[in-house]
Amino acid sequence: MAIPLSGLILVPLTLGIFCFTSYLGEWAVFCAVLQGAALVNMSGGFAVALSPYFFVAALMVVRIIPRWAMGKVGFFAKEPVAMQVRILAIFTAWCVFSALVLPVLFEGVPVDDPRAGVDKSYYIQSSLHLTSSNLGQAGYMILNFAMIMYVVQLAIRPARLERLVGAFSWSGVFVAAVGALQIVCPHLGVPFPAWLFNSNQVWAQATNQHIAGDFSRMSATFVEPSEAAGFLAAWSVFELSLAISGGRHDGRHWLWAGVGSFMLIKTTSTTGYVTAGIMWIVMAWDCSKSILYRGWIKIKGSLAVLVLGGAALVALFTVPGAWLLLDAVLLNKGQSQSALHRTATFERAVGVFQNSWGLGVGLGSNRAMSVFFYVLSNLGFPGILLALILLAQLFSEIRTRINRPDIERTTRSLMAALGSAFVANLIALLTSGAEITQPRLWILWGLLLATIRKDWFLEGQGLPAGFPANARLVALHGRDSPLLVRAS
Repeated sequence: MAIPLSGLILVPLTLGIFCFTSYLGEWAVFCAVLQGAALVNMSGGFAVALSPYFFVAALMVVRIIPRWAMGKVGFFAKEPVAMQVRILAIFTAWCVFSALVLPVLFEGVPVDDPRAGVDKSYYIQSSLHLTSSNLGQAGYMILNFAMIMYVVQLAIRPARLERLVGAFSWSGVFVAAVGALQIVCPHLGVPFPAWLFNSNQVWAQATNQHIAGDFSRMSATFVEPSEAAGFLAAWSVFELSLAISGGRHDGRHWLWAGVGSFMLIKTTSTTGYVTAGIMWIVMAWDCSKSILYRGWIKIKGSLAVLVLGGAALVALFTVPGAWLLLDAVLLNKGQSQSALHRTATFERAVGVFQNSWGLGVGLGSNRAMSVFFYVLSNLGFPGILLALILLAQLFSEIRTRINRPDIERTTRSLMAALGSAFVANLIALLTSGAEITQPRLWILWGLLLATIRKDWFLEGQGLPAGFPANARLVALHGRDSPLLVRAS
């Protein structure tokens, strides 16, 4: 067992936050971007490392279990988040059951071993059997569910939702700063401190990749450029949405949206470029639809679309080698050996689904480079069905609430920004998502549920927006009403 420098820094800091502050939720959101770092590395036949985020999530479990044991966990009868959390609990239970049982039930089925890597497994498939990967993925899902419960708990407390969202915003600033350091280091003749940001030995860290000749690929605090691109695409859309909605700090959000977009380009990731392109098209269509069907112009949204499109065109015609880079990322990349190996996992995932009678082979058993085929092959038809129900219910609730005329402006802005980031992250996962336990997906999901829950408490009650949360709960529902977690 080895404790890297990142562990020596983060373990005491995390324990201090846990013991002496109320910022554990915010710290979990921030730690989610430290994907390449480890607190502890354990070598051997099956390498294991303790991730900063999952360590914080485990501490959340320590905090929330006593409250559950004391009967402080419950739901209001008509609370919209209640059904979503119940289905999420069923989905988590199926993930855990599948990870522990299905590899034994379908032992011997050919699978793409997640630990082998997509290129190696293309040539040599493995025989299915229960491994530590199954146990680890099951544990991660439990911790992600606990994190969602913890975040939803904080939603009804004064200013806590804003603090959680602020933690997500500043985590992106941190990623951009580390990415800038990675870009600058070679020009200064000093090595990038990968020993600090990329200390997790479980991952094959890709911190010095190049593409199209001299273009270096930025990965920042993540293990590879595509992971950094997935985060930056979601974060940039989040910041841009807040900037368009306006507010007290809209200048800061415009700046961060621009920084995130630049850093996204520096990842030179197909996943990031495709995600950003789809989101730009959606924004352009929304602005055009507003003009065609409503007769008025969304000034800030249109300005954002024009600036982003114009900046991309200027860069293509002024930056040396820009066309070669675009060709390498979007055109030649599709014909590369890596793309061939990745797309081959789709057809194999369908075969795994068929060979397991539609039940899947268990969470963490088969690598498929798209979240749809990952869920299909690992969680089978039950997993696909539950996921579709969850997404349909979530988007339906968001659409209903965001169009409500009496919704608070701040709540609408947060819901729109988090929803946009969630969609961008989902697109990235559909493009190249190899697993579903990544923290970013569940953090955005939890923040969305927290926003919905807070809006439900404020909905149509005629109480002023600044009314204290504890007093509001008593005024609206009485002192004896059960809460998901009491606000006191």
